[in-house]
Amino acid sequence: MDLSIVIVNWNVRDFLEKCLRSVYAFTQGLEYEIFVVDNASTDGSVEMVRALFPGVRVIACVANLGFSAANNLAMKQALGAHVAMLNPDTELTGNAFKDMIEYSRSRGGAVCVAPRLTYADGSLQPSCRHFPTLFTDLMTKLYLDSLFPRSVFFNRYKMGMWPHDREREVDQPYGACLLFRAADLRRLGYMDERYFMYYDEVDLCYRFARAGGKILYLPRFSIIHYANRSSNQAADECHRWKTQSQMLFYRKHYGAVGVLGLFLNSAVQIALIYAILYPLHWLVRRPRDIRYARRMAVDTWRDYVVALKLKR
Repeated sequence: MDLSIVIVNWNVRDFLEKCLRSVYAFTQGLEYEIFVVDNASTDGSVEMVRALFPGVRVIACVANLGFSAANNLAMKQALGAHVAMLNPDTELTGNAFKDMIEYSRSRGGAVCVAPRLTYADGSLQPSCRHFPTLFTDLMTKLYLDSLFPRSVFFNRYKMGMWPHDREREVDQPYGACLLFRAADLRRLGYMDERYFMYYDEVDLCYRFARAGGKILYLPRFSIIHYANRSSNQAADECHRWKTQSQMLFYRKHYGAVGVLGLFLNSAVQIALIYAILYPLHWLVRRPRDIRYARRMAVDTWRDYVVALKLKR
């Protein structure tokens, strides 16, 4: 078998149906299988898949296992020579999987390839990042990456200076669509299930890159990504999962210095909000969303504390 496609779903039935229809419509010239791992959806997703797509292998979880654990359930059963992680809020518009597999085989050496992502209107969705560091985290917490979105210095993490217009080796593409060689997953390890959501694909790419693997971004192949359709249903929980996952990533890969650095960066952010942004808000009504910024910063600090206690 050439390909195993793994889709983790949580309460996005309509998008999942559109995604599956596009896979069947455009994936040609490959022998492939599809897994849908459903994280205890309550919107009839499982029933829809079983009724409309009987060839799909459904794994219906009785509880929400999170993104990493759910992916691993299918990845470890996959029969394909390649394994694709595909979000349910994506839509194929061409034979991207066959094209990426053929490209990977012809070039060799890439443990992971990722296509160009677009929004529904066809505009580019910037999808590649450098690996996170304490410096890039500080730039984000000081809002400098947003103030200078095209800066090589201030927005290094989001690669704002690069228009995503050419093939290149990258650190970490979005996990909306990633194609791996199954042998590399078995050799280098599956997803770390301690990440409930967020930083899971970052951790996987980081481990692969440190083992010498190449991760390629291929803009000639494109899919639609509607983005955040699952996470928008639980915004507060997602913020907590993201900060706790960030803490796990820094602790795992940067040690005690990384953990201390995150706390210091958060302290600087909170000081900035109270010492500078609040007075600006009172004087010129900018920034308008100062209370939201304060709440997010304080919540991040609290989530770091919770994550630290969980470690202990």
